[in-house]
Amino acid sequence: MSTIIMSLCWPLQGMSGPQKAVLISLADNANDEGVCWPSVARIAERTCLAERTVQTAIKWLGQVGLLSVRERMGRSTMYTLTPAAYAPPQELHPAADAPSPPQLTTETPAAAAPRTVIEPPSEPSPLGDDEQPPKISKSKCPTQAIVDLFNKTIPEFPRVVMLTKDRITKITARWNENSVHQDLQFWAEYFALVRSSKFLMGEVASAGSNPFRCNFDWLIAPSNFVKVIEGNYHA
Repeated sequence: MSTIIMSLCWPLQGMSGPQKAVLISLADNANDEGVCWPSVARIAERTCLAERTVQTAIKWLGQVGLLSVRERMGRSTMYTLTPAAYAPPQELHPAADAPSPPQLTTETPAAAAPRTVIEPPSEPSPLGDDEQPPKISKSKCPTQAIVDLFNKTIPEFPRVVMLTKDRITKITARWNENSVHQDLQFWAEYFALVRSSKFLMGEVASAGSNPFRCNFDWLIAPSNFVKVIEGNYHA
């Protein structure tokens, strides 16, 4: 525990109880540089909060400048606390001597007075059958480049030759799950992590069973993808 970081975090205001609890738990684990790497489950255990609540609090702490988050392949996430950069949300209040806004009054026209109706020059045209509402553009998934990285990094596995519709869908889904995944360097490290696992490479076997050897389709399946990233096959 760093008394320097802890003493800077305790006085901070402008946050909820769960947010403050998560902040203090991180500070209790941090060194003098504000760096720590406790798991979400560990923080939840120490603060008596649900893991989802902890994750929401960590996201908020990052948004207000209290910490930066760095995901590490096969290892727990690293957090760096920056209490000096804290920018709490500001509530806007009118100045005490600010003049009152002018009150607009409208007079009701006489019952017999004619009313003027201003019509628009033209009606907005509806979307045609082939037209779609505008969408927010996302970083396009380079599926072929990811396949090429797999073939290059793990030459021991059968080469992926065909980019089927199912493969494109799964690769794109993994790419869009997290901004961290939207980087070819991430995928190079991911495949290198696979190659460093004797179990995934089929070099060792569990007791009473034949060696298991994964393949490309197994690696891009959602549950397997998470297990590899979290280092479950490197114990």
